Amino acid sequence: MKYIKYIFLLIFILSCSNILYNHNDAMSMLVSKDLVLERFGSPTDIIEGGEYDEYYYDFGFFTERLNYFSQQISTVSESDSLYNLIENEGAPQHRIKTTKKYIKFHIEGEKVLYWESQAVNFPVKKQ
Repeated sequence: MKYIKYIFLLIFILSCSNILYNHNDAMSMLVSKDLVLERFGSPTDIIEGGEYDEYYYDFGFFTERLNYFSQQISTVSESDSLYNLIENEGAPQHRIKTTKKYIKFHIEGEKVLYWESQAVNFPVKKQ
């Protein structure tokens, strides 16, 4: 009997919280053209095809700095002295990676056939 109160309290707390849908779940809920337009507005580009239309939303570019290790720096032999390692270390090594951010919806009539996205994340809270 004592545990029933705790179970009801847990159910009450969970029902009041906002549940977060991840990006894949949120995009999969967009099953019609109207829902896509309501969520994202007018597309950047519409490519009309024979079987379906492609609604393309361009979100620009995402640039990130990736660190990596050179074989020269990461491989140390016994003959190397600490002085030589410090001299050869130089500036930190990295590369810049640029990724295009977009979402594409393939729409046939009013129905979304499938969607594709890259470098975007649009989770939503359950209302």
